[in-house]
Amino acid sequence: MTKRLGAVLLLGLSVLVGCSELDSQGSGLPTLPPTLTALPPSTPTDVPIPDPVNLPSVDWEDIEKFRAAMRPAFANDIDDFVNHNRYYIEASLVFENGVLILHGAERVRYTNRSEDDLNEIVFRLYPNLPAFGGRMNVFRTTLNGEAFEPNLTERNSALVFPLATPLEPGESAEMTLEWTLTAEKGIMGGYGEYGYQHDVFSGPEWYPMLSVYDEETGWWVDRPTSMGDAVYSETGLYEVLLTTPEDFVVVMSGSEIESFAASNDMTTHHYVSGPMRDSLLVTGPSLGKLTEQVEDITLNVYYWPGDEVAAEEVMKISLDSMRIFNEQFGPYPYAEFDVAETFNLSGIEYPGIVIIAQRNWLPGNNFLEVTTAHEIAHQWWYSLVGNDQVHQPWLDESLTSYSEYVYHLGVYGEKRVKEVIEGDRDYYNYYRGTGAADLVLNLPVSAYTDSNYGMIIYTKGPLFYVELEEMLGRETFMKALQTYFERYRYQVVRSADILNTFEEVSGQQLDEVFYQWVGNFPGLDQKVVEEMEARQNQQTQ
Repeated sequence: MTKRLGAVLLLGLSVLVGCSELDSQGSGLPTLPPTLTALPPSTPTDVPIPDPVNLPSVDWEDIEKFRAAMRPAFANDIDDFVNHNRYYIEASLVFENGVLILHGAERVRYTNRSEDDLNEIVFRLYPNLPAFGGRMNVFRTTLNGEAFEPNLTERNSALVFPLATPLEPGESAEMTLEWTLTAEKGIMGGYGEYGYQHDVFSGPEWYPMLSVYDEETGWWVDRPTSMGDAVYSETGLYEVLLTTPEDFVVVMSGSEIESFAASNDMTTHHYVSGPMRDSLLVTGPSLGKLTEQVEDITLNVYYWPGDEVAAEEVMKISLDSMRIFNEQFGPYPYAEFDVAETFNLSGIEYPGIVIIAQRNWLPGNNFLEVTTAHEIAHQWWYSLVGNDQVHQPWLDESLTSYSEYVYHLGVYGEKRVKEVIEGDRDYYNYYRGTGAADLVLNLPVSAYTDSNYGMIIYTKGPLFYVELEEMLGRETFMKALQTYFERYRYQVVRSADILNTFEEVSGQQLDEVFYQWVGNFPGLDQKVVEEMEARQNQQTQ
């Protein structure tokens, strides 16, 4: 997610705007800054519980259909995810009294891939987070074929299935959940990722979603702050049958393999995914569409009426971004990639799809360019190489912001990227000169404030990678980055993983520079930490 400019506006200090958001003439003024005024979230009125859904049984071993969502060279990646999180979802979109309602049912298989016996399985109901402002109600649940009553907790944002018999390592459990998701027209929660405006619905994590179990900390049930990304998830496979009014265009993570007429002027869209961490749904009746190819990847740009010229520019930026990042980081494995214009506040990333703010959808707007490139880079750093965005946001956001430099280099050359980096250094040094808190990178979102989150994660973070590149040389640095991507694709990383990869590829000990910029973390050489802390204490005495 691009938040650097948002943090600037909250501070009221234009000097903190990242250089990549400045106009090409170097005037020092932000280019069309978005107004960070979301409508207050509202909780829609309860809707009646719909009739039961008779979900079909699922052959979890049959994974052939999911290969359609992959580029041919990566179709066999599906084989490794037979026993990962699995979702079969049927949902229909209807309108009642001005409220958009998704009636849904899902069959989910969870396999315990930890070394612990699990006494419960946890789902997250993200629309119920206060920042989102939606309402998701779950009812008629089953566990392994038997009716079951789970427990709601964390202000209705977590749904817990207690297990009478612990789920041992390697064992699986199958659950069904029926649910409704509601959004009143005009709602725009959080950074605008969840909402229903201009006849367009944007629904991230629009279904009950499995949480993450960690052997050290247990199930993740935190209620994230309104700042930063809210979701922490693991990779799985999705099959979705979504029924909408026949004139609605559907944009969803994954690939549509068929559509067919349903009753009462409705159409059912059948989607499958590759290995993906979560799913976004954007749908509305008036979305236009451009389509191009990058190698054997289908690239789609969806836009609002009247924004065709800007859509062509977004397509060019997207083609350049996909080409550059494929070459520099490693190949994007999915058959399709989508960019959608919505009402969010800047830009937000999801597996296989990114959304870009309508308010910036204007030709020649440099904020539109850098936001689009930034969000596309998240396909590598967040979607494919996953991380805990709530507790370690630097792992995806700082590397994605560094990827903006890679984009500038690939499109405009050395002179431009040096100007962008020097501009970021100037702003960061100015920030430090004000006496503001110069925090390390490896902190949870909650440790930062509105006034320093954008600066530390989105400006200091990419400058840390510039420091590494200058130490190691560009060739070694990029080789380490490619190794990191290849090694941890589809996985969830920690800070030690990127340290170890860069040390291995470079043959250098990097604990000192990581400690200076990133801070302490498990896996860092504690002798180096002690020596540097002693040195710092001597300097302050």
